[in-house]
Amino acid sequence: MNVMMKLLKSENTKKVLALLLLVGILYMVKSLFNILLITFIFSYLFYNLQEVIYKFTRGYINRKLIAITIYLCISGLLVLVIVKYIPLLGIQFIEIGKEVSSFNWEELARSIDPRVTSLINNIEPQKYISSGMNTIITGITSVGSFSVQLFVSLLLSFFFLLEKNTIVAFGKKVETSKIGPLYQYYSYFGKNFLNSFGKVLQTQILISFINAVLSVIMLGILGFNQLFGLGVMIFLLGLIPVAGVVISFVPLAIIAFKIGGMTQVIWVVVMIIVLHALESYFLNPKLMSIRTKLPTFFTFLTLIVSEHFLGIWGLLIGLPLVMFVLDMLHITNKPLMRTDKKEVLDAKTNDKFIQ
Repeated sequence: MNVMMKLLKSENTKKVLALLLLVGILYMVKSLFNILLITFIFSYLFYNLQEVIYKFTRGYINRKLIAITIYLCISGLLVLVIVKYIPLLGIQFIEIGKEVSSFNWEELARSIDPRVTSLINNIEPQKYISSGMNTIITGITSVGSFSVQLFVSLLLSFFFLLEKNTIVAFGKKVETSKIGPLYQYYSYFGKNFLNSFGKVLQTQILISFINAVLSVIMLGILGFNQLFGLGVMIFLLGLIPVAGVVISFVPLAIIAFKIGGMTQVIWVVVMIIVLHALESYFLNPKLMSIRTKLPTFFTFLTLIVSEHFLGIWGLLIGLPLVMFVLDMLHITNKPLMRTDKKEVLDAKTNDKFIQ
């Protein structure tokens, strides 16, 4: 009995219980998960942008004025994208879908080995492609509701940046209330969350953007059409660690085969290998200062489990969440740790965001 009481009174047990309570609350409001997550991403990214501009101007411009300017620019950019580029993107996605769905699998089989034809006929790939296209169409119909969530998240993050000091003052009052210890635990979790999850996610977006730009340039050289749609597809799939490369290869290989046969497919493979090597050996070491590197097996396992529980968001945030948990458990890989000045400054910025 004494052992049980000591266990319940220990700090680690209290932290675990507080974390489980938070997970339970998030599960109960899972229908709002899209809004909560997008709001966090917007708040984190725009707060960092606000701090960069504030330091660049040496504090001569008020933070609130910077926030208002940022959101006015973002709003104008969104209007431009919706009016000019969304219709173009829809047309290009439809064209990509037509090329994929009308692909001649038997011709591919004959070009590789005639014995493969019977195997492909048994698999009936056209059936799976039709099913995939139906899923894409269903996803397109949900763009309206997602746009509303995007707008609400943008608005919430805007008010968060404007009233950050007021929110912090309210948090101090909560800290001295009866639930103060619980607040302290969540403040601790928040700092660790930002130092791992936020940084990994931010860097993942940057790496995906660089890959998408380089891919569009190379695909243009190879004679691909619908470059804007392909660029958006590569960017979105690039947010999925490891698996995104494999998924994006399928439509690219099919389109390449229709354009120039197996030679063009080989060029696409070379392009993906070069970009993947660039990401693995240059971008990741330079941009992503993570403390632990998961093996490929655990990466795929993380994606499968997180997709099961979180849906499509799980593919995007599953790996950063695991990095956050590993950080909390102090599971680190010493040779990969970095303690340079930039790392210290990033940690201080994240502390300001949560305080």
